[in-house]
Amino acid sequence: MAKQNLVLRIAHTADVHLGRAFGYLGELASAHQERLKRAFRRVFEQAGRYGCAAVLIAGDLFDSPSVGRAWVAFALEVIEGARLPTVVIPGNHDPAERHPFREIDLPSNLHFAVETGRVRLRELDLELVACPAGDSARWEAALRRDPNGAPFQVALMHGSMPSAGGHGDIQPQWVGASGLDYVALGDWHSPQEWTQGRTVCWYSGAPEMILPRQRLPATMCVVELAQRHPARVAHAITGEARYPDDAPDGALEWDVSRYADAQSLLRDLKTALTPETVAAVRLVGRWSAEEPLDVPMLTESLQPHCLWLEVVPAFQVGQLTPQTPFESLLVQVAQDYATHAPQQAELYREAAQLSLYLLRGGRL
Repeated sequence: MAKQNLVLRIAHTADVHLGRAFGYLGELASAHQERLKRAFRRVFEQAGRYGCAAVLIAGDLFDSPSVGRAWVAFALEVIEGARLPTVVIPGNHDPAERHPFREIDLPSNLHFAVETGRVRLRELDLELVACPAGDSARWEAALRRDPNGAPFQVALMHGSMPSAGGHGDIQPQWVGASGLDYVALGDWHSPQEWTQGRTVCWYSGAPEMILPRQRLPATMCVVELAQRHPARVAHAITGEARYPDDAPDGALEWDVSRYADAQSLLRDLKTALTPETVAAVRLVGRWSAEEPLDVPMLTESLQPHCLWLEVVPAFQVGQLTPQTPFESLLVQVAQDYATHAPQQAELYREAAQLSLYLLRGGRL
């Protein structure tokens, strides 16, 4: 008897980058490597929670072909322990010819596709078109629905769609013409949809922060396939790195006008940060305190309290009064010039204020 109204859920992730050094995080790098491990485990936990029958990893599981053996052992342990059919393709960071999975025994539930071709998971009524990085010349011809194939047919690809004004190895029209149920993309670290016609297509994004500019918190795709209906995609959180609560895009504006000194500003900024916080703090308003606002010092003091931070100075300097004989003389000279050239008086006053600010250690 023919099966009717089949429904199948699959988990889609990519760009895990196990073994990445995270040198830009300095002393926080090792802690973030542990977050990366937890995120990879969380992919399989979420797959189980959502009732997924398989996990697809669309390339760059490893950050390089030469990652340490402990990272490879970790990946195999997680995949085997999950007991879910798992399909992995090579990415540009872990290319097929030197992939860490190439020359080792793999668990029975792990399917590693080293070249463009089809992978049939008969027990799941699922057929995959594997399109690993570095094999793009064969992708267009491979992206076709097989009329005699499995009820559900999905592509797994690692490559770039055309960016604004640029060229990519994947063309959107290939997706639209494929007739496939879903195309699972890897290479971009933030989730992004590229659905064409009835073929639903997504970059899953990385399951944890790889670079600070990606969308956070990091997620994976949970894809529901149903016969005669377009695929439906939900996004399950996998990463721990976060933007501040009041900054959904990671950009946090902070008004410095209400502060009398740098220490009170520093104290309040710390309250917005956690060890998982990723933020670009834009300082705005007028700084009226007597002491200059030293942005590098502020950044250095805040960095240990968060995962990653950029402080953007966009504030104005308040009115400064001379505190030493030299500063008094400088202001008097500016006033004398302003008296003799009233049409440029404002320029001389601004020059005096800027000079006081720089003399006290301020930076432009």
